[in-house]
Amino acid sequence: MEQVTLTLPSKYSDYERLQAFVASFTDYQQYSQAFIDGVQLSIKEAFVNAVKHGNGEQAALSVTCSLMIQGGRLLASIRDCGEGFNLDSLPNPCELQYLQKLSGRGIAIIRSLAEIVTLEHDVAGSTLTMRYIPF
Repeated sequence: MEQVTLTLPSKYSDYERLQAFVASFTDYQQYSQAFIDGVQLSIKEAFVNAVKHGNGEQAALSVTCSLMIQGGRLLASIRDCGEGFNLDSLPNPCELQYLQKLSGRGIAIIRSLAEIVTLEHDVAGSTLTMRYIPF
């Protein structure tokens, strides 16, 4: 089992470091570029959600990304310091009243690219874990 972890300040500008971290790991695994692009997009959406909603854009808080190979699958976890949310209570961004909104599509994008395995909450924060089938 291979696992790598990166902890960043909760700042949108630090996404470039996260992107390089993910690129390095996925390139090493020799995944296809199309697969890597999907992983990058879903992790970006999870990171933005962690910074904005989980940590309330407080740069003093952290966001941690872990990547792990398990049983031929890629697992990616994004952890923030927030209380978390209920996946089942999110509105469907494809419904008419949400189509003009500028936000609210992150989890739908993630679900289109990965299986959301768990969303766990504890006193220190929340962790979203996604599973990918490499191609």
